[in-house]
Amino acid sequence: MKMKKCLLALFALSYSLSALADWVPYHRNADNEAYYDNQFLSRDGSLIRLWTLTDYQKPITNLEGQELLSEKSLTTIDCQSRKVGSEKVMKYAGQRAEGRLVSTMDTKLRLTSVRKGGSDDILLDKVCHS
Repeated sequence: MKMKKCLLALFALSYSLSALADWVPYHRNADNEAYYDNQFLSRDGSLIRLWTLTDYQKPITNLEGQELLSEKSLTTIDCQSRKVGSEKVMKYAGQRAEGRLVSTMDTKLRLTSVRKGGSDDILLDKVCHS
């Protein structure tokens, strides 16, 4: 019962954080639209931590057969070395990281080089020069 209450509290906090986010669009194509939260979690020298969000135009199905319409990632950007990585990804049934939390995944942060012209390149240019 304690675990269930903890999960409900975590879900409520996650939902309220999404509602308070200042989502700024930075990339769009036929399949999805990407945003970043203009309220950075931290900025230390060339390192920036922030939330990013991807909304899908049509539901996509994860490996467990569940449909989702958005995913929110805890993202770190290294402006100086032009690298980006995520350490937490949360997938939601609704757009804008709303609705049922379909899944969450925590990983060790691994920064990778940004490909020129890709959505991470656009994100890096917008965030690092703001």
